[in-house]
Amino acid sequence: MRPLGPIPKVQCCPVGPIPGRGTAISYLSPAEVTRYERQITLDGWGREAQERLKSSQVLIAGAGGLASAAALYLMAGGLGAMRLVDGSRVSLADLNHQVLFRERDLGKPKAAIAERRLKEINPFVTVESYGKVLSQHNVFRLTANCHALIDASNNAGAGALLNLAAAKQRIPLVHARVWAMTGLLTTFWPGRGPCLVCACLETPSNHHPALLSPLPGIMGALQALEALRLLGGLGPALLGRVLIFKGDQFNFTEKIIRSNPQCPVCAA
Repeated sequence: MRPLGPIPKVQCCPVGPIPGRGTAISYLSPAEVTRYERQITLDGWGREAQERLKSSQVLIAGAGGLASAAALYLMAGGLGAMRLVDGSRVSLADLNHQVLFRERDLGKPKAAIAERRLKEINPFVTVESYGKVLSQHNVFRLTANCHALIDASNNAGAGALLNLAAAKQRIPLVHARVWAMTGLLTTFWPGRGPCLVCACLETPSNHHPALLSPLPGIMGALQALEALRLLGGLGPALLGRVLIFKGDQFNFTEKIIRSNPQCPVCAA
């Protein structure tokens, strides 16, 4: 593990279209041009990247702390369509870090509540929610026709399913997990770098780990940034790298990971 180095500067669209997207481009309305002006005028982004983003659909697994930030910023940034999958209900213990929810939401399905809140952020983005637990029986159907997968589940089992779906469907996966005061973030893009199995990421032993409230927001926002980069055509920053944030030390480090030629998922 070593201190985080600078991310190489890249030009717009060096990686080509996201696999499976085809050639259809959704053009911006005048209202959208005004809404996204701060991004469109960003050096290296421009209108082309914004229209690529509008033409994109992602699946977000989980509607908890990571998704509260990741989904909000993808909505605000101008994503085209979002599928939100979470089979759990809002509990009181969720409210210290899952900022999409309120006390009046206790006991209600997270996915449905999150969909309603997210639609208030940006009317130009299509949001569909599925109150289901991600499983081997539904993962390929739910991820069909997506251009990227966002693993905000903070669940190793769901992460493994998404890793497999990404490999089979040849689409990128942006994965994050958090516990205590630690957060991890990496990207798997089939054919371009190692997958989650290759990475052998650290996993919390407790299904409901101790957690300081801002940590999921920090890592979820970084998930959104990475997804915006790859969907807009800048290319992912974290292929073959795991970004590690330690909140108790307030520092970022990185771990370099390499593809395993014997990996049962990405080498198959």
